[in-house]
Amino acid sequence: MDIGITKTAFWDVDFAGLSSEKHADFIIARVFQYGIAEDIKTVVKHYAPVQIKHAIEHTRGMDKKALALAQLFTS
Repeated sequence: MDIGITKTAFWDVDFAGLSSEKHADFIIARVFQYGIAEDIKTVVKHYAPVQIKHAIEHTRGMDKKALALAQLFTS
């Protein structure tokens, strides 16, 4: 992973094989659902609000808390 987030939200994938650009939607959604506060801060700094909003809106199975949290950062 090349943006400096922890492995917390990525327990079931090859963390080293993730690219912040190629897998942006997946990374954003996972961090908002399962990540720690520091990871959320890093994602918000690295990705544009439009990109975060797109990832959250187009990820199936997002829980209401993750959606609400993401909306705080994209409004």
